[in-house]
Amino acid sequence: MSDPQQPQVPPYAQPQQPTSGPFAAQPVYGAPAGHHAQPQGYQLNTNSAQPGYASPTGAGNANPPGRLGFIFGLIAVGLGLISTLANTVLIYSYDYSSGYAMIEIANWFGSFIVLAVAGLALGFGIAGLRRPAAPHGQAGIAVGIGIAVIVGSLGSIVINGLGRAFIGYF
Repeated sequence: MSDPQQPQVPPYAQPQQPTSGPFAAQPVYGAPAGHHAQPQGYQLNTNSAQPGYASPTGAGNANPPGRLGFIFGLIAVGLGLISTLANTVLIYSYDYSSGYAMIEIANWFGSFIVLAVAGLALGFGIAGLRRPAAPHGQAGIAVGIGIAVIVGSLGSIVINGLGRAFIGYF
């Protein structure tokens, strides 16, 4: 067997060891007298990616479920805003006596659509977090958005349901 090949190091990268003075190579403790530490030399990093960062191509570090969850989370937030805007327009453009049923149907429909998309965001986000060798940033954001929108939508559904159930009592 032969020794492993070391990459060629350019001369400017070679460390210069002083032979005398305060910075001269010191003897290795436990080594025989007269034996000096051998300089290791500068090793060039042949890997183009820095440790802890995704490779430039990103092929091996993709997390499609996390990315899909993130996209569904953004869609859920956008649909929630559009639903709120649509309900506000309906409330101010119709008379309560004639258009209340349409406002209520639009509110329930918007809440359930937002709830379904937020459920997709949460599901894909959890699937993305369970991938061991993939980045988890977008998947974590997707889980956070999904939980927040689900709690908000369920709160809206419960409050609207309770309000409708007790509207005749107040």
